[in-house]
Amino acid sequence: MLKPLLYLTALSLISNSVYGAQWQAVKDNDKIEKLFSNTTMETTLAKGVKATAVFNSDGTGELSAWGDKFHREWKVENYQACVKIDSKFQCFTFEKNPAKANEYRVTQVTTGEKSIILIEGVKVNVATTKTTNKGGTVKPTAAEIAAKLSNPTSPVMTIGNNIDIVSFDGDMDGASDQTATRYVFQTVFPFKLKDNKGVVFFRPAIPVFFNEPIPQGNGEFSSEGTDIGDIGFDLSFGRTEKSGLLWGTGMVGTVPTSTSDALGKDLWAAGPELLLGKIGKWGVVGGLLSHQWDFAGSGKGDINTTGLAYFYAFPLGGGWQFAAGPNITYDHTKEKDKLSLPLGIGIARTAVLMGRPWKFQVQYWNYVARDDQYAAQHQLRFSISPVVSAPWNK
Repeated sequence: MLKPLLYLTALSLISNSVYGAQWQAVKDNDKIEKLFSNTTMETTLAKGVKATAVFNSDGTGELSAWGDKFHREWKVENYQACVKIDSKFQCFTFEKNPAKANEYRVTQVTTGEKSIILIEGVKVNVATTKTTNKGGTVKPTAAEIAAKLSNPTSPVMTIGNNIDIVSFDGDMDGASDQTATRYVFQTVFPFKLKDNKGVVFFRPAIPVFFNEPIPQGNGEFSSEGTDIGDIGFDLSFGRTEKSGLLWGTGMVGTVPTSTSDALGKDLWAAGPELLLGKIGKWGVVGGLLSHQWDFAGSGKGDINTTGLAYFYAFPLGGGWQFAAGPNITYDHTKEKDKLSLPLGIGIARTAVLMGRPWKFQVQYWNYVARDDQYAAQHQLRFSISPVVSAPWNK
């Protein structure tokens, strides 16, 4: 069966005078079903970013966008084509232009948004100018994107920008008067394997310190200027099973790039990591366990640290989530106060702006276990992470 070509141009207002015809409502379920059955639709979500939706004759469908896939279903009833988007059906009515062959006007029932469809040949081309958080047949919703971003094995690429405001405490004189501001640039580079066999990730984290307080003794602290810290990274494989199990394995490492001796150890370190988690309609929970040892470098001391980055995200609707992801560390080189344990809470919102998804998040971490002498006690993190296209995954 040849697939119809749908040229879809989103118009906020389309009047009969523009096309010189009186639109005629399509009251034939069979005709509407033929418009969707075995059809592939393509559109541009943002500059250079394509999306493709496939609608099969059996009522199933799949949308490919931002490097990942989103489930779709469709049906025809009461002279409307209804597409299941984010667990809810969005329905569309059809009108035919008798003055122009193969031209239809489509109206989204709940929003009233109108579009023009031209059926010409065997390919599908969709051009649209309106992208909302509610998504559409060829556009994922904000909630669907939010769920993907909460899954650490999803191949969706983001550019993470984290700003941390940290307050300190401890038995050291002046410890409770110290605060710091930090910025962490953390980008996810996903590389999808063929046949949905998983994803390989490279995730570097580049910290920048602003006026970091460094203890000098006798209640004195030096305020370091703007410096880059040691760069951390992980290179791992991960996948999501049909059961909702998340798992992955790989390596984690530290590169001695610090521009200040007080903010780094001048040591190279590496070690293994293991990811386990569970995802469902209710949300996602999991943890990334890792360990690092130093193996090179000119710095004094050692690196022998276990880390656990635990995470959770529970959907609240409309792209909102109750979510956080603090990092627990256990420093085996210290004689006491080896454990640093933050309890984290947070709120996140994923929104589609100008066709591009953005994730905004605020987290608060309270360090209930820390170094008694001097350590972070409270941490407030603000995150802004735009979603970008990974061209190598197309």
